Amino acid sequence: MTQSLSDSGRLAGKVAVVTGGSRGVGKAVVERFADEGAQVVAMSRSGVVDRGDVVSVQGDVSSEADVMALMSTVRARFGKLDILVNNAAVEYEATIEHTSVEDWDAVMAVNVRGPFLTAKHALDLMRAAGGGSIVNLASVDGFWAEPHLAVYNTSKGAVQALTRALAIDHGSENIRANAICPSYVLTDMLNQFFDAQDDPQRARDQAASIHPLNRMSVPADIANLALWLASDESSFASGQSYVLDGGLTAGRTVDLSRVVPAAEAAK
Repeated sequence: MTQSLSDSGRLAGKVAVVTGGSRGVGKAVVERFADEGAQVVAMSRSGVVDRGDVVSVQGDVSSEADVMALMSTVRARFGKLDILVNNAAVEYEATIEHTSVEDWDAVMAVNVRGPFLTAKHALDLMRAAGGGSIVNLASVDGFWAEPHLAVYNTSKGAVQALTRALAIDHGSENIRANAICPSYVLTDMLNQFFDAQDDPQRARDQAASIHPLNRMSVPADIANLALWLASDESSFASGQSYVLDGGLTAGRTVDLSRVVPAAEAAK
């Protein structure tokens, strides 16, 4: 069995799988985990992870054959699995009325079927490790609904429910499951969205301004929380959805004086 090169990191001696590990949040998680001493296996559709100490696997999380091949790689190289981070996800912008059955199925296949398959086929490897931590990337959109993201909203609510089910069913095996629920994360995908707007900088500023901290998160913010949930420091945390949104969902941040008369807003 291959041992970690680090003997002092917070994940020293642990083996981790990260899906969607080639870019954005997944890449940040891969790099943070590796820096903390974990042996990391990164799965992505491209199969390209620009880091020599990380095992790269090409595959689609919605394919059971690909997921089984991923776990076979983990078993052959390490014999166990301590950490699973389900990060791979896709988004489709439309209301229910304008969402085709094919687009619905495509989003649910990656966002919900993917975490189901990876968790299902990771369990034996986690038992071999004496337990494990499953970290699912959900979203604040699992608590509320953003306009024109009907299937995405639905999928992230399902991820939260799956997280609770895993925690309840496998807690007695020392297998924990938690979800991270970010708001806007500045990834290449989000920047592409902003760049497509009539005034990209105004769109970025507006998105930042709805957060009480007056900024959007960056992938490293998500990786920091994933690290804690993956580590033994969070050994009593399970079945929870951790909101990481700069205060966005803490309360209404709209200045009502701009919407209704001041006298009404004061009531």
